[in-house]
Amino acid sequence: MKRFSSLFFVSCLAASIWTGAAYAYDEVDVADGGSIMGHVIWKGGTVPKLDPVKVQKNQDVCGNEKPSEALTVGKDGGVKFAVGYIEKIEKGKKIVRGQSTLMTQKNCMFGPHVFTIVKGTDLDILNFDPVLHNINTAIGGIQLFNKGQPNKDTTVTIRMRKVGQVAVTCDSHTHMQSYFSIFDHPYHAVTDDNGVFTIDNVPLGKYTVKVWHESWKVTGKDDDGRLIYDKPVELSQEVTVPAKGTAHVNFELK
Repeated sequence: MKRFSSLFFVSCLAASIWTGAAYAYDEVDVADGGSIMGHVIWKGGTVPKLDPVKVQKNQDVCGNEKPSEALTVGKDGGVKFAVGYIEKIEKGKKIVRGQSTLMTQKNCMFGPHVFTIVKGTDLDILNFDPVLHNINTAIGGIQLFNKGQPNKDTTVTIRMRKVGQVAVTCDSHTHMQSYFSIFDHPYHAVTDDNGVFTIDNVPLGKYTVKVWHESWKVTGKDDDGRLIYDKPVELSQEVTVPAKGTAHVNFELK
């Protein structure tokens, strides 16, 4: 019960803003589609220097500590690992099926730290390390799946059947934590090293674009020693996408 309670708490924070409610999405041929280019910028003054996360187990493989990826800001202020998406888009480009998304466990870190995926597609999880890892996932405190990978160079494949913001932890290593977002449409992306995300082939019209970012503010630790963070940040703006053009939108993180 102790382990589930800690995952429940972390997952509630991850899903506290975006509930990930499902709705109907119609796949159509998009004529004269436009794009959305978003830029997430740090505007909170001096960027907080986050302490490394201590490794509690398998230090011979994992090392003694790992860098925190909770807030990654580039030299020009761009924020990496923020999720940009169109909220409740009802129709648009077709979903690419038969193409899986890769998540890795390498050097005792989940990678990528944040990513997005579409409901109905597969997540391939590859363990590069010679130690036992497991992928314990939950949406809003309700477990999505929990898969162990005791052997190096093995892959587990999971079909995504729900939507929502997913918190990922490893029962064996309390320093390991990441997030991914499951959508039932293809209009989403994660910011790059410069804090930029691009969503393309969008039908012309007015949309609500949102950005989700995990919190970097540590509020304590759970019974297992896993860091507990403040609730995530979500930002929202209205944009109008022109035919064959690009709508630019900036988000400020403080």
